[in-house]
Amino acid sequence: MKIDYGVQIEPQFGYTYPEIKEAALAAEKYGFESLWASDHFMIKPEAQDVNCLEAWMVLTAVAMDTEKLRVGAMVACQNYRNPVLHAKMAATLDNISNGRVYFGVGAGWKEAEYNAYNMSFPPAWKRVKQLDESLTIARKIWTEPVADYQGKYYSVNNCVSMPKPVQSPLPICVGGMGNQLMKITAKHGDMINLAWNTSYEKFEERLSVLKKFCVRYGKDYDSIRRSCGIYLALQGAEASAPGPWEKYSGEKKWDYISPEAAAELIRGYVDVGADHFVIVFPYGAEAKSIEVLMKKVAPLV
Repeated sequence: MKIDYGVQIEPQFGYTYPEIKEAALAAEKYGFESLWASDHFMIKPEAQDVNCLEAWMVLTAVAMDTEKLRVGAMVACQNYRNPVLHAKMAATLDNISNGRVYFGVGAGWKEAEYNAYNMSFPPAWKRVKQLDESLTIARKIWTEPVADYQGKYYSVNNCVSMPKPVQSPLPICVGGMGNQLMKITAKHGDMINLAWNTSYEKFEERLSVLKKFCVRYGKDYDSIRRSCGIYLALQGAEASAPGPWEKYSGEKKWDYISPEAAAELIRGYVDVGADHFVIVFPYGAEAKSIEVLMKKVAPLV
């Protein structure tokens, strides 16, 4: 089984782009498969001095500064942007990057951001249904010369969207843990991401639900990558200082573990079905953590 690793960047934690670029270049140098950025607008309303770069702008810059590294949002909120425009943005970046985009998407959850940016915050069941429709629209505009779709929440009318993605299909990664998100993954997804640091038992149980939905929708379960999101602090890659966000959310207490312990942790997820990992490292220690993981952890997995 091929195991791939991605580094997760949380722009809401206060990153500057040079810091993100350093992590991206290390990821490419040492053989990480991907870099992911969360889709947020702020860490907290009171954090008025903490950066939060926009996710798609970050991914575009990373794609321009690398040659092989894949990029994706982990995960983009389906109703922060018009769903047709959102899908077109992904297709555009897939062309710019020569086929290195994951379309990572979820239902959305951070009510404070909806309120701050004057966007309606539907109940969870409605956001999930919107996600389903948005992915139907995405596939249509990526593959059809003229797309038409009339949904309950979203519609497109004689929509022309060019260029089409370089990848066929452009892979969709659904993020989330609920049954309805397993259903949407079976219908639309090429990858599921289950996060963060869920128990082995819960990870395996969620995949069993996904399998059942794959049977229902005639989807080959083995065609879906099973991605695990984890926070991981490695000995030999200690952070030098707290991140800007920590003065508002409280200091993050990291448990730095040995490469052997990290390999055991990862193997546990592999044993219950994971074949892909998206990892949050301590703020400012991403580049060194990537090096340590690929040199000392990955060979033991």
